[in-house]
Amino acid sequence: MENIFYILLALLGLNFLVFIHELGHYIVARRQNMKVEVFSIGFGRPMISWNYRNVKWQICPIFIGGYVKIAGMEKEGNLEPSEIQGGFYSKKPLSRIKVLLAGPLMNILFSLFVFGLIWSFGGREKSFSEFTRLIGWIDPKSEFYSHGVRPGDTITEYNGEAFSGFQDLIYAAIINGRNADVEGYKIDYFQDIKTPYDYTVRPYQSPYLFKGLMTIGVLAPANYLIFDAFSNHRSNALFPYSPLASSGIQDNDQLIWVDGQLLFSKDQLTHIVNDSRALLTVEREGKTSLVKVPRLLITDLRLQKEELEELSDWCYAANLSCKNQEIFFVPYDLSFDLIVQKSLNYLDETSQVVQVSLKSRMHSIEDVLLRGDKILAVDGTPVFSGSEFIKELQERKIQIIVKRNLNLSKISWKNEDEAFEKETHWEQMLPIASSIGTANLLRENGPFYLLNPVTPKPFHDFSFSEEMRYNLEKNFQKQLLAVKKIGDPEERERALIAIDKSQKQLMLGAHFQDRKVIYNPSPFALFTRVFQEISRSFIALISGSFSPKYMGGPVFIVQVMKQSWSVGIKEALFWLGAISLNLGVLNLLPIPVLDGGHICISIFEKIRGKPLKAKTMQRLIIPFIVLLIFVFFYLTYHDLTRIFGRLF
Repeated sequence: MENIFYILLALLGLNFLVFIHELGHYIVARRQNMKVEVFSIGFGRPMISWNYRNVKWQICPIFIGGYVKIAGMEKEGNLEPSEIQGGFYSKKPLSRIKVLLAGPLMNILFSLFVFGLIWSFGGREKSFSEFTRLIGWIDPKSEFYSHGVRPGDTITEYNGEAFSGFQDLIYAAIINGRNADVEGYKIDYFQDIKTPYDYTVRPYQSPYLFKGLMTIGVLAPANYLIFDAFSNHRSNALFPYSPLASSGIQDNDQLIWVDGQLLFSKDQLTHIVNDSRALLTVEREGKTSLVKVPRLLITDLRLQKEELEELSDWCYAANLSCKNQEIFFVPYDLSFDLIVQKSLNYLDETSQVVQVSLKSRMHSIEDVLLRGDKILAVDGTPVFSGSEFIKELQERKIQIIVKRNLNLSKISWKNEDEAFEKETHWEQMLPIASSIGTANLLRENGPFYLLNPVTPKPFHDFSFSEEMRYNLEKNFQKQLLAVKKIGDPEERERALIAIDKSQKQLMLGAHFQDRKVIYNPSPFALFTRVFQEISRSFIALISGSFSPKYMGGPVFIVQVMKQSWSVGIKEALFWLGAISLNLGVLNLLPIPVLDGGHICISIFEKIRGKPLKAKTMQRLIIPFIVLLIFVFFYLTYHDLTRIFGRLF
């Protein structure tokens, strides 16, 4: 019932936009002494009709759209439209242009009015991620990543223009192909040091994006990860039997650090959780540090006979069977007291023989083990012998540090990045991270807390209710069916791999929320931003760099309006304003069936000095009516495929 209510509100809102558009035509037509015959809301046989000021007003059952019928817009008997008294085409071109401009102008002015209304009420609450310039996740295989840019770093300029958020990268992905000049800062959060960078990188097609879209490698903006059971009207933020249930996490905790890495987004968290590497506490030259190394099956290691025999002894002491079980180890030869002797060859995912280096590549958690390093702990659990080491390697445990007792005041979107960097007090977390795996474990320092170790579970191992499991299985089968209908073999294979990974993906089993910020630009700034988005989309569409199948059609518009009403009235008002501006701009395009096309015809008649014949007008307009109907069904089809999967 709630969904139906919001859908009805969405339809009413969209019809209101059509109403004010047609009202603009109506008012100016009357002022130009044109004879208005019908003002219709909707299409089809009228359900309700009445006469007012010699105009038939009506409401029709196909409650999408509407029209104003002015005398002379259709041929009557043998009379040409220009010969009909009081008709549209009987008036001078300038009078017609005024009437034609009135509809789009009403939509444009209404959008500005709505944006002003939102501004006067203090703006909207939006997610931090929508306006941050901080990178949340970056493709490790991208050129941008190879330059040392990481999650948490910032972008300030893109191709010479100020960077205002992840939305800019989406448009850059649409208008693709050219090299991108990217400027920003690499940030050391512990020492509060910003190092400027300026790179030119070539966009590429990433398997993480829709086919045809390009990226420089930045796949997600930064966001807060706040464990909050109540912000989205949930009674429990944990999945049933979630691994986090015994971790000690509390409502309003913010995930800050996971397995040696500062956390900047859900995408990064997913990657870390599914990273199979082992987190080792290592003593190096009298100092302890955390190092992540590959956790590999022994069968993938290229071992000498003596090395294999030693590992078999360790397995036996740990009650493991190296022959009958899949046993994990690291690609290093270790002494009995866990001191690194040398690196080992192993087979990677492509079955190529690889050897890790014994030289440090960088001073970070992604470092390698060096000869002489002594291993103190595995995933935070202290180990003292080979048997203990190999036993702890078999089950992955994740270390998580949270910030507790958050007091996040409402901030402006203009100050959100500065607040993220300055309010966290990152340096207070270092003593906890440095103590993991040592004899002097520190569980809290200031507002920071180390949770109990967490063992993630695959998605398919979670316990769901029968109804939810049925819906998940139904959705899974629907995805498989849609993928099997994909014609391109490579695209189909990628989709199948993605589905398989999603079923096996490790999860913590919890919902996390982003921080809310107040977004309240001036009405003119918001108007300009929406107009720029419209113009960029049109340019990309005309240039061929953006496929029309990614555009939203009528179903998409209703869906967006429905969702906006469920968020709140100010969000719904914004989308009414944005769609109204879209309608106004769209109707000004020089296409004969639209207002802009009729304006062009009127200008042509003014230059020509005489009106066009009715047959000429029909030959000019009818093909575009057919095209418009085709576009309507084309966009509707792709709207439905995004909701229900490929239809046929």
